[in-house]
Amino acid sequence: MEFLAEENDCGQTLLRLVSRGSAIIAELLRLSNNIPGVFMGPSHVEDPEQLKYLTILFDFSYLKNPEDFENMVNSNTELLDVDDEFMDNHEDILDRFYQLFDGIYKYISDYLEFLDNLEKGFFIQHTLANILLDTDGAQLMCEALYLYGVILLLLDRKIPGPTREKMVIAFYRSKGESALENIDEVCKLCRVTGYLPDQPKPAQYPERYFRRFHPPEEVVSMVIGKLQSDDVYLQEPCFPHRTHRSTRLASQASMLFVILFFAPDILIHEKSSMREIVDRHFNDNFILTTYMGAVADLSLEWAAYPAARLALANTLELSNIAHITKKKAQQMQRSIDELNYYLTEGVLTEMYVLENLDPLLNCIRNANVTIRWTMMHSRIQPVIPMMKDSKAQRDIFDKGTDPDKLITLLLKASQLEWKLKQMFEALLASKEDRWQRCMKETSERMEELSEYFSGEKPLTRVERNEDLMNWFKDLAEKVNSLDYIDHIKAGRRIKRLIEALGHVEQFDQIDTNLQVKAYLEESREFLTEMVRTVRIRDEVMGIIENVSDLSYAWEIINDFMKILHQRVKNDPSSVILLRAMFLKFASILDVPLTRIHQCGSEDVISVAEYYSAELVDYVRRVMEVIPQSVFRILAGIIKLQTDHMKSIPVKFENTLLKNHAQLNERYRLARATNEVSKYTEGILAMKRTLLGIIEVDPRQVLEDGLRKELVYRVSLAFHEVLNFEKNTSKECNEVFVKLASNLDAYRLSFEYIQDYIGIYGLRMWHEELSRIINYNVEQECNRYLKKKVYDRASQYQSRAIPIPRFQPTSDDMSVNFMGRLMHALFIMTDPHTTVYSPQSIGWFSEDGNEVCGIGAFSVLHKSVGLLGLAGLDRMLSFRIVHTLNNLVKFWGSAVTPYLPLLDQLSTALAPEWKLPEHSTKLYEAALKKVEKIMSKLLKAVLIIGQAALIRRQISSELSFSSRLDANLLATTLDTLNISLLNDIRAHYRDPKNKPYPGNEGNPVLVELNKYLENTGANDPFQKIYVTWPTCRSCSTIATLVLSAVSVKTQLTANRCSSASSPSSSSSTLRTRTSFWLTWANSCAPRSTMFSLRILKKRASRPLYLRNFLST
Repeated sequence: MEFLAEENDCGQTLLRLVSRGSAIIAELLRLSNNIPGVFMGPSHVEDPEQLKYLTILFDFSYLKNPEDFENMVNSNTELLDVDDEFMDNHEDILDRFYQLFDGIYKYISDYLEFLDNLEKGFFIQHTLANILLDTDGAQLMCEALYLYGVILLLLDRKIPGPTREKMVIAFYRSKGESALENIDEVCKLCRVTGYLPDQPKPAQYPERYFRRFHPPEEVVSMVIGKLQSDDVYLQEPCFPHRTHRSTRLASQASMLFVILFFAPDILIHEKSSMREIVDRHFNDNFILTTYMGAVADLSLEWAAYPAARLALANTLELSNIAHITKKKAQQMQRSIDELNYYLTEGVLTEMYVLENLDPLLNCIRNANVTIRWTMMHSRIQPVIPMMKDSKAQRDIFDKGTDPDKLITLLLKASQLEWKLKQMFEALLASKEDRWQRCMKETSERMEELSEYFSGEKPLTRVERNEDLMNWFKDLAEKVNSLDYIDHIKAGRRIKRLIEALGHVEQFDQIDTNLQVKAYLEESREFLTEMVRTVRIRDEVMGIIENVSDLSYAWEIINDFMKILHQRVKNDPSSVILLRAMFLKFASILDVPLTRIHQCGSEDVISVAEYYSAELVDYVRRVMEVIPQSVFRILAGIIKLQTDHMKSIPVKFENTLLKNHAQLNERYRLARATNEVSKYTEGILAMKRTLLGIIEVDPRQVLEDGLRKELVYRVSLAFHEVLNFEKNTSKECNEVFVKLASNLDAYRLSFEYIQDYIGIYGLRMWHEELSRIINYNVEQECNRYLKKKVYDRASQYQSRAIPIPRFQPTSDDMSVNFMGRLMHALFIMTDPHTTVYSPQSIGWFSEDGNEVCGIGAFSVLHKSVGLLGLAGLDRMLSFRIVHTLNNLVKFWGSAVTPYLPLLDQLSTALAPEWKLPEHSTKLYEAALKKVEKIMSKLLKAVLIIGQAALIRRQISSELSFSSRLDANLLATTLDTLNISLLNDIRAHYRDPKNKPYPGNEGNPVLVELNKYLENTGANDPFQKIYVTWPTCRSCSTIATLVLSAVSVKTQLTANRCSSASSPSSSSSTLRTRTSFWLTWANSCAPRSTMFSLRILKKRASRPLYLRNFLST
């Protein structure tokens, strides 16, 4: 029974284990890219507001005395709120990380259980020894232990120990010990090891880490012995030459490197074993890669182990490195010359490939061996601790190798491999047809020759020859009996047939007949083609795939990104060569997916999607140099169009044509445009490419790259321009004008080049501008939300086209430019320094000058657009809701003790239709008693009123612009709005027969509301912001607040304001603290300032903002 047969429980169990290990590593790598910065430490926190979470994140010291930590949190109301907020926002990501840690422990425990069952004889007819004798069994047994070690190393490298401890404790506090089955073992696994990335390794690392769940020593010893002596993966057909031995055994060398940490005694004491390992696997290399291209330098990793250090000393000798470097440099040049010849147009024909298959395979073998050694040893350390003259090694390598030549070799080798694969795929597909055609042609000629020598064929004057007739007839039967499946036997028989056809030509009767000789020559050619066809085997494709493997470069290839970018910059057409390199790089998928696919695991899609997405991301990073170059040229076009080129009048005289021609400027513009089109030609010439399970469209890659660069530059413009130092009206207007000018220049230039690079520039501009503003609004609104929207959950953030996050400026009150803009508007319209005039729709200073009004918001509209104003409106809404919620909390904690007093005052003020007796004393006494809560109430009301007035100003601007620029849309929305309101009224009059318009998942109300808000067809004073079912004495406390404010106001007759002229002479209110008019517009009931009727009537209903903000 085969080891991997479905009936073989031992083989299937081991296969599933290895498959799970590969899936766990994919999940580990995926999550390691999404670690919340707060777990990594203060330096990794992007949003300063999240620094508060550090106080409630604990390491494993929490487990020693959890009561003290919990008491510390519970005794502080603020810490308790922070703790609840943190759990609400991070519970989902913590759950995934804990599931990962738990999955790693289960993999380890299941692996150890499998070994225990194997030792006890649970798997009949299988022992550790005979599993290692089977090819598949040996591979899986080595891989299972190797993946165990790799998981531990990657866990410590990608998710540092302190981070793991904080995550486990946070999840433990959230769920409780009873809900976590393996919490003790997970804590043992995740405990700090002392290792930190980019820091020196601690003593006895990682062997102490590996001993936490140590596998049986006998298993480790036998696996090491198998890897030490055998070719486990049977790679000799792929790399038959002796100088390729280290490449042939590279995968085993990686396994040995990891598994030896389970047996540190070998590294420390067993000199002979280490000498054997080094001589076999590391005689000409000392830098290797483990799973998924993680680089390991043996001169560093083995420096602490005496036996390993001594065995590796010969490899690190200066003379040895110099000799190997020289040989590799010579081989690199030879390989480039060979590749240039093979890639010459017209050389690689089907006939040439079939005749020269071995030289072609040798060429790609030598090229890939050279690429592998040179690329990996580019990571040689400047100082090697194990050697005396350690700096010389790096100098020798740098002098003997050329990174640009290495990339040239990589690109050309990739191109040859891609062409050979394409040709062999076509040959394999047509192999049977080709074989049958040649066999038929040869057989027919033999039969014709047999008939010819029979002497019975008409119009032939030839003497009958029984021997030749029978010989050719027998030969035809032999040709028909050939079978290409057994290629070795078929090849020998065809060779004998060709020799026989050559011998028969020597007969006089044939030698003198040109027609027969021609038939024989054609038959030999067909038989020769059949020999070549026999050589077309699946094994050749397998050899090419194995030889061209580039999975080892998954990490190290990033070191050569600058060279790739410079090559594309210098020659945009070289992008075509990159396609073959990307296809070569797709071999990375074979490493994790082979075993997952073999066992039919459901993880195959998830793992393939992750690695395919990583591949596509790498393609984007290589190609992003083209969008960057396009925008670099675009900056010159912007400067040319805005600073040098003048607009041409609609009409001018013929004599002035030369003055308006601007020939030099137009030549520079045309040259820049031509450069842009050249950069995009190369990438658009590429064909669609399937990388893993994701198809890469070069046009889409170009568009994504352009979008990414556009998003970065526009975000940077917003970030740099929207900075307000003095927050004066003049400064803000200048900032708005500057931003509008910058964005207009980008938009016009982007619109100009869209036809030359084949994109929809204007659509792209509006889509990305919308994403930028909405994302920054979303992040700014997080300040008012308990449940935050992080990048991983944001609908506006994208991995392919990320919106950058910049460090906040000195303005600590804002997260990004949208927050700074809102803050600037609040300072400009500060009720302490300005007065709002409803008639003039603007804010005025005490001397009657307009500070902010219709003109300012019109300029703001031009700079940030409709989306920017809508975003501001949304942020103001969130601020109002946040302030109202705080007011509700304050009411419950601070105002509730005063409710009896307020009830007494309300009784004393009754009835409402007449003034109470002794009102002055009554108010003064009440104000003194509630003086402590008055300032906070006043501050909240001012914020609410100011935000609502700004919202009304935004609505006015949006309404005006929509009527002007999109009148048809505005009137249509009004009509639809009226229609829906009528339907709603009809529903409440007759609920049974008239359905509600928004029932049964109909999104019409939600969608219409979005349009109404964006066109200014809404009234902020009529919105419901929060619900407050019990609002006892709300009207009374509002009366007291208003009374406290009215005392600080005075009426001035010589400073006046009117709807048309703020400085005209009539009566006006002038405040000493300058917030009176805001309060009067915000809080005073419409009928009379001290009327309590409206507030009392609605005190038990939901809290409408209009109760506070009536005008």
